[in-house]
Amino acid sequence: MKLTFKVLTIISLLQLTTASQHKQSCHSPIYCQGDLLHLVQTAKIFNDSKTFVDMAMIHPVNVTLQNFHNLMAENDERPTREKIREFVYQNFKPIGELEEWYPRDFKKEPKIIKEIQDPVVRKFAQHIINIWPTLTRKVSYHVFDHPETHSLIPVQYPFIIPGGRFKEYYYWDSYWILKGLLLSEMMETSKGLIQNLLSMVERYGFIPNGGRVYYLNRSQPPLLSLMVDDYVKFSKDFEFIRHNVATLDRELQFWLDNRLVEIEKDGKEYQLAHYNSLSDTPRPESYLEDIETCAALKTEEQRYECYTDLKSGAESGWDFSSRWIFDHFDRPAGNLTFISTRRNVPVDLNAFLYKAFRVMYKFYLILQNTEQAKFYQDLMEKWRESITQILWHEEDGTWYDYDQKSKKPRRHYYASNLTPLWAGAFPENLRQELGAKSVKYLRKQGIDAYRGGIPSSLFPTGQQWDFPNAWSPYQNLIIIGLDKSEDPDAVEMAQSLAHNWVNSNIKAFHENKVMFEKYSAESSGSFGGGGEYHIQAGFGWSNGCVLELIHLYYRTKRRKYEVFQ
Repeated sequence: MKLTFKVLTIISLLQLTTASQHKQSCHSPIYCQGDLLHLVQTAKIFNDSKTFVDMAMIHPVNVTLQNFHNLMAENDERPTREKIREFVYQNFKPIGELEEWYPRDFKKEPKIIKEIQDPVVRKFAQHIINIWPTLTRKVSYHVFDHPETHSLIPVQYPFIIPGGRFKEYYYWDSYWILKGLLLSEMMETSKGLIQNLLSMVERYGFIPNGGRVYYLNRSQPPLLSLMVDDYVKFSKDFEFIRHNVATLDRELQFWLDNRLVEIEKDGKEYQLAHYNSLSDTPRPESYLEDIETCAALKTEEQRYECYTDLKSGAESGWDFSSRWIFDHFDRPAGNLTFISTRRNVPVDLNAFLYKAFRVMYKFYLILQNTEQAKFYQDLMEKWRESITQILWHEEDGTWYDYDQKSKKPRRHYYASNLTPLWAGAFPENLRQELGAKSVKYLRKQGIDAYRGGIPSSLFPTGQQWDFPNAWSPYQNLIIIGLDKSEDPDAVEMAQSLAHNWVNSNIKAFHENKVMFEKYSAESSGSFGGGGEYHIQAGFGWSNGCVLELIHLYYRTKRRKYEVFQ
């Protein structure tokens, strides 16, 4: 639903009358709430709403606000779009927050390169490793000195950006980026990336979606403890666990305190997690888009619920997908107006949490803290039972998201369905059996027929986390899960899927000279599309994921998961 500037202004003014009653994205009167944000974003000065909220203020906050009040007074409270554009460029600038940084620990030819037999794959891997310096940034001193005039949250250490429109660091992107950095033997950069995220927990009690103040209303999939685990396996720096385990506790406690739901089955209560932003206003970085999405809803209350579910969908990382959208018959759909993210209990979120609990159990055993080890062991067992009882579907031989409203599983293929296999969230004696069932399920859905990668879903809705798009993280989650099951057919399928993905990445790179954020499952070497923005190149997690698969499947002598698993 496209709205005119005049209509959008009226809607914005109506929303402002009750905005104080609602939980904003953050406290900034410029970047997260207020008349200025409303006016600039609804005027559509830029094609992408993110452009404005990523700009830095030229003047202090109070001067910027006074200049805005002058603009409104001089134009009878109704400035033209051209006047608004003029105001923006007189008070904001698009550059200066981040500086390019050449990582001191960059190696042109790390060990992984020497171990790759195939010359085409070896050359490709070298290209990927050479991308790291082009994506490395550090925060400029001006942001530290004047943080209130920037939306960027300053962090101490250099980091890897995803690329394209994503000029800051992101939580769950960092997990797969880290894998690539470790395989590239960039230990200092890897440690700094983790330390930045740890500092977020110490500052806010959780890790926001990304490194902007407008992301402080939500997190992303909880992978920090897994990142520490990967780093320690490479570095053997066990003191790093001791120094940071309390911060890891705090991050997981955020999820336990704020994201749990109770589900009753056969007279017994089970606990699992769902995504749930507590903010009910439009996303500042997608402000106009959110207003347009929710405008068709009849009541103000419905519109605020819509905003909350959009933010909760963004917290999932799957922004957006038919996973979170329900039509009038409770079927998956593509119209974002009917998004209901919080209604879903996601398979992958609970698999991530299970694996995090497992890692923390191991950490506390290393530290000889039996009390805390027991705490996480109990959580592991509790989550494993809940995943089995609520999310496992015996007839279909896979796991499904759970619909809290209908109290039924959502029996539809999504790449996220198989994440418990990767996480090991099942009784150990069922490992091979579940691997075999997963192969059967994937073949029944026709997933092995796609040469461009494993599709996120089979619904062609136009949303970017739906068909035909294939995303790097879920290639690795499914492939590694199948391989670890040790079922012969699953191991064979894992290898085939890995080769498909690596070949598709190589083909796309040869044709375009870049790595993409997402690819098309329909044909090898094609990039994906759809969603709220154009295809992005770079690309942090794509680089990390493909290096992990090359490490596992293309080395001279493959040793089973001696590093990551």
